[in-house]
Order: sequence, then structure tokens, then C-alpha cells
Amino acid sequence: MDHTLIGCCFSREVWSHWLRKLHLEGIIIVQQEPTMQWWLSYRKLVPKILRHGFDSFFFLIGWLLWKERNVRTFSGIASSSVVLQNLVQHEIDEWCLAGHKQLSFLLALASR
Repeated sequence: MDHTLIGCCFSREVWSHWLRKLHLEGIIIVQQEPTMQWWLSYRKLVPKILRHGFDSFFFLIGWLLWKERNVRTFSGIASSSVVLQNLVQHEIDEWCLAGHKQLSFLLALASR
């Protein structure tokens, strides 16, 4: 799990893209370590008002990376990191349209 979510170069590309987009690349470093330890330590560095949105963002990306891993493993079909980054954007948009206020707030503040 640790390798799939934050350890492999594919997942680091996805994370790096999104952390840059959210202006969090100076705060959060994606590196090989236990995923839960990584998340718990770095979420404390995110401004408190953004933490709930960051939590949802973390689980959303983690879920999509895990689904990508399953498709690669069981179907032999691999997407590029750009395709997955776009899928993350689509999912975030859907969550925000569905009323996820904390995630919307994270994205609104990051887009400034």
C-alpha cells in the first residue's frame, strides 16, 4: 500500500502535480514512508482551516491511485500520470458540485 500510494514514481508524479496546483509543494514532501504516518505528519502543516479539505483530497487521490493499481494488475491496462491527474480533477469537480464545502474551500484558496 505504501509503495502504491506515495512510494512509486507514478504516484509521486500525481501528488507533485496536485501539490503544486494547490500551492502546498513547499509544505508537503512526497517521499517513501508509511502512508498513514506521512499523511498524519503533513496534515498538521496544512493550515487548520484547510485540513478537512486536505483530508478528503488525500483520500480521493489515494482511492484513484489504488483503482489505477487494480486496473494495471488485473486488466493489464495502464494510464499515464496525466490521465490520472485529469481524472482527479474530474472527481474533485464532481465532489464540489455535490456540495463538498471543505474541498471547494481548499481549491478556492489554492487558486488565488
